[in-house]
Amino acid sequence: MLTPVPQDLRIALARYADARIEDARRSTDATARAVEDATYTLCVMTGTREIAQALRVADTLLGAHPEDVPAGRAHPGPQQDDSLQTA
Repeated sequence: MLTPVPQDLRIALARYADARIEDARRSTDATARAVEDATYTLCVMTGTREIAQALRVADTLLGAHPEDVPAGRAHPGPQQDDSLQTA
């Protein structure tokens, strides 16, 4: 597996989060498709088949690059609420 650039991985994670939030607010075919697309992207980027595993791998990869976190912002760390990870 090629290791994704941390910034690209953060963008993919943000798109996934945005899609999940929008789908939770008002689910439509378009929002469901956006979640599926974002899930697929993260799985491809992390070499996984399931979103929960993709999120764990992404956290691990980003944890290996703490210098890429903008100054003044704390790194979120690998712990995450699993309640948002189930698609």
